[in-house]
Amino acid sequence: MIKGVGADFLEKSRIENIFLKFGNKFVNKILSEKESYEFNQKINLTKKISYLSNNFTCKEAVSKVLGSGFSQGVLIKDIEILRSAKGAPYTNLTGEAGRLAKEKGMEKFHLTITDTKDYSLAFAIGEKRWK
Repeated sequence: MIKGVGADFLEKSRIENIFLKFGNKFVNKILSEKESYEFNQKINLTKKISYLSNNFTCKEAVSKVLGSGFSQGVLIKDIEILRSAKGAPYTNLTGEAGRLAKEKGMEKFHLTITDTKDYSLAFAIGEKRWK
């Protein structure tokens, strides 16, 4: 049963400008250790910006599924966006994000991220499994 839906759309140039201004300070503010490891595997600036933009957009979409955005104590690092061996995004929620998901009965999240040269788009669904 679907418990929440969220989407977000972002211009990559916004993330690029912030990254070029603040560098790793920005990366450390929005990415977990595992996400930072994935980010550091990217070989050029274009791939790094895409990763940051895609993850940021997906975190926003998940925060909307939770019904909180980045308020009510939910931190951007509480929503971790990782990739499976086949590249599919999945989330690991900690802190207040994890607590809210549990409170709302969200047991599974479905994520999709797509991007172009200029934009990132993410869609997320939180569901409660049928028993």
